[in-house]
This record gives sequence, structure tokens and C-alpha cells, in this order.
Amino acid sequence: MGRLTVRIATIEDARGILEAHYSAVHETAARDYPLEVRRAWSKPVTPERVEQYLKHGLPHETTVVAELNGEIAGFGAIVPANSELRAVYVAAAFDGRGVGSALLREVERMAKEQGCDELRMDSSLTAAPFYKRHGYEDMGLGEHTLSGGCKMACVRMRKVLD
Repeated sequence: MGRLTVRIATIEDARGILEAHYSAVHETAARDYPLEVRRAWSKPVTPERVEQYLKHGLPHETTVVAELNGEIAGFGAIVPANSELRAVYVAAAFDGRGVGSALLREVERMAKEQGCDELRMDSSLTAAPFYKRHGYEDMGLGEHTLSGGCKMACVRMRKVLD
């Protein structure tokens, strides 16, 4: 499998983060969401999208990346001020290799270090079983509004951090 490394994201990781996100949304989540939702959720990775992410995404979250054989296999992000788990995404090509679990362990560790007693999130239907296996409580179905206004089904979840 190679060596998996989890580290703090840098601006040089932006394209790889967005590519992992796009892959997870358009391949892994395809069984749970229609194309119009996936298109609103994750647009193709272009130089403009990378620039927007560097302005409005990366600086406002604590983000880590998982690297496997020199390639970004996934990423995780939290917003400690809101006790929010913003993201754990694994590129489809790396699914089932422990990447998501490694990312989740690291963002939970960082959240505790930054004073969070719990993490809350709107999980995709696709990811909810993963979070349940890692101790997250299902708080019920909900609807998450994406940045463009499109709504998608979600599972509201939380975990008290030990």
C-alpha cells in the first residue's frame, strides 16, 4: 500500500484537495445522490476553483491531508470555533485503505487540542455509516444547503470527544 502520511495542508495542496473532493463526490457518492446534487456539491477542478478555494476555503478551516505514495489521497477539515467537523473526503481510488480513519483520528485530536468537547456535522448519506463506526451519534436526517443554494439530504451527527 505504501506509507500513509497525515499532515497539515499547505497552499500547494489546494488542487489535490479539490481533486480528492471531486472524486469522492462524483464517484463514491454517486450511488446516493443524483447528478444535479453532485454537480452543485463539487464542480470540476479548474484554476478558478483552486483560486476560490485558496481565498474562501482553506484559510477558514483547519485542514489536514493524507498522502499516499506522494499523492493526496484525501483530506479532513474542522472549524474549531464552531465545534464543526467540516469534511473527511477520500479520493475514490484510495477508498477502503484506512485513509478516512487516519484523517478522522487526526482532526479529532486537533479539535480536542483546540478545546473542542465535541464535533458536530452534516454528514452525507454515503459517509454516515463510516462516522457511526467511529463513534458518531446519528441525530436524524436533515437537509444541508450547499453554497449555491442546492439542497441535499444529510445525516446530522455528533461525537463527544474523550
